[in-house]
Amino acid sequence: MNDIIIDKAILHILDTSIGSPVLADKLMSFSPQADEFLKIHIARAMEDGDIKKGGFKNSDASVPEQSESCSPDTFDTEGFKRAISNLEPENFIIVSQQLAQNIFELALSNPAIPAADVLICQFKYDNGIYFGLLKFNYKQSYIHHFAMVGDEKETGIIQQNATIANESQKLDEFAFIRLDDFSVLIKEKKYEINGGKEFYLSNRILNVTTDLSPKTKVKIVEKAAEKVIKEYYGEDPLRVSQLKTELKSCVDESSIVEIDRITNAVFDGNFSAQQRYKDEVAQKGISGRAFEVTSEIEKTVARKQKITTDTGIEISLPVDYLENQKKIEFIMNEDGTMSILIKAVNLR
Repeated sequence: MNDIIIDKAILHILDTSIGSPVLADKLMSFSPQADEFLKIHIARAMEDGDIKKGGFKNSDASVPEQSESCSPDTFDTEGFKRAISNLEPENFIIVSQQLAQNIFELALSNPAIPAADVLICQFKYDNGIYFGLLKFNYKQSYIHHFAMVGDEKETGIIQQNATIANESQKLDEFAFIRLDDFSVLIKEKKYEINGGKEFYLSNRILNVTTDLSPKTKVKIVEKAAEKVIKEYYGEDPLRVSQLKTELKSCVDESSIVEIDRITNAVFDGNFSAQQRYKDEVAQKGISGRAFEVTSEIEKTVARKQKITTDTGIEISLPVDYLENQKKIEFIMNEDGTMSILIKAVNLR
């Protein structure tokens, strides 16, 4: 947490069940507990596998209108950049209130968007200053209830409908804007708006375009390879194991997945399959030759490979085992079937 410094923060209550937002007029007073709470959420958010990189749309574009009472001219791109770059507390409070009001009005007219507490902050992280928006969507929880009824103590369990995420829970929605280059990091979900599902946070509130998240890109890399393997080689667990092993090596070595490296490892010598794979990856939205993954992805990517037989047998193997013939061997039989030999294990 030492690399995160909270400069200022303000919390607005956007409970659509009460019909109007509670917009704070003063900055938060931070206790050590609140400071730690926010730092934990920022640190976890920065490594979230669903985070997307983005940037603001053309400077002459404006944020789409959220309601009849909200003019899009108020939040034109260049004006918004200037507003969030002004670090004076009075300006920060006004900008935060405008953002919160826009989110509330959109949620009020589109009930699929969750009610929430929205925390706006400015903080230092990784040698940069960020403007942050963290949306703590309300969750249901239960607490005990105690009351005196006459001379008797009465206890029970009651439901709380406006509980926010605790330190161990991930946020569904947030956005961080780096103020020196206005690059954007955002995590968001699609909600139904005017009959269609869309990413309202990037499209209607911040007016930014985004790339795919690292988690989505890793899934594309895996699914595209498995599809092309099946097209060219049929059911081939050895090539699938090469995919998993190479993907894990990329992530472990540099936290960067290189498309050419995956292509050459899995489809070595088959130029038709290589081109087919590159086309499939590009068609699904990966335009570059490499992409970076977050630490959350590093912990989960390609650690296991599940093999399922036509008889319903499922075998889950560590990726490290797949190309280690001292641990496992795939034997092709004359009749076209395959035998799997698992070696040197202790049963427990």
